[in-house]
Amino acid sequence: MRKSKKGKHHFILILLFIIVAIFSLYEEFGKEKKPKAPPRITKPDKKAETVLPEPSKPKVAIVIDDLGPNKDAAKEVFNLKARITLSILPQQTYSSWIAEEGHKLGHDIIAHIPMEAEKSYKLGEGGLYIWMTDKEISDTLNKDIDSIAHAQGVSNHMGSAFTQDERAMRVLISELKNRKLFFLDSLTSPESTGFQLAKTQGVYSLSRDIFLDDRDTPAEIENQWKKLMALAHRKGFAILLAHPRKNTMEFLRKTLKDNSEIMVVPISELIN
Repeated sequence: MRKSKKGKHHFILILLFIIVAIFSLYEEFGKEKKPKAPPRITKPDKKAETVLPEPSKPKVAIVIDDLGPNKDAAKEVFNLKARITLSILPQQTYSSWIAEEGHKLGHDIIAHIPMEAEKSYKLGEGGLYIWMTDKEISDTLNKDIDSIAHAQGVSNHMGSAFTQDERAMRVLISELKNRKLFFLDSLTSPESTGFQLAKTQGVYSLSRDIFLDDRDTPAEIENQWKKLMALAHRKGFAILLAHPRKNTMEFLRKTLKDNSEIMVVPISELIN
């Protein structure tokens, strides 16, 4: 009886052993069948390359004054292939033609209004004088502006006396406000009231920084350009006035062709 119990006990142990062995074999077999997960490859983080923005170039508005009497002079300005601002004398032979052609080419147009100087210069058609009444100033100014299509603003031609006269300038600035035009003070006099009066009356206003060709020699023009570059880099912008003269055109043609120092912009871009 003991023998049969003992045999039975052995039989159970063997059976358990066989079951465990079969289970282990199954586990191993299953492992072989399972697809292995691809190894994870981690690439070292690359440091983001710091790309510094290119330093912005200073903006310079180049305003060519005294256009109107001569078509060929205007064509030379057009040939500069830069965003030049055309400052056109009113009621001249080619004032209307230059304004229309310049506008088609994408240039800013301003009316260059003759104003009384301290010395007795002839102003020609459309000139403004201190002795005029308020109405005479308004009427003459409006006739001047109407002769120049697409005018966005007004600057003074000469005007060292007129721009100092607060009464006369108030009339002028008031008319510009009515017509939504800006005022560019050529600063032919350090005592000019134009820029400040325009500001106080809510009219957009700018003032000239450098005259390029007050002295019409290549050496002086180059010297003035260097002053402009220094000022533009210091302020971030500048306004240059020049004239359609031979030395000036030759200098600008050569300088602007390979220019990489400044961005030539229409004067309206400096208003805001």
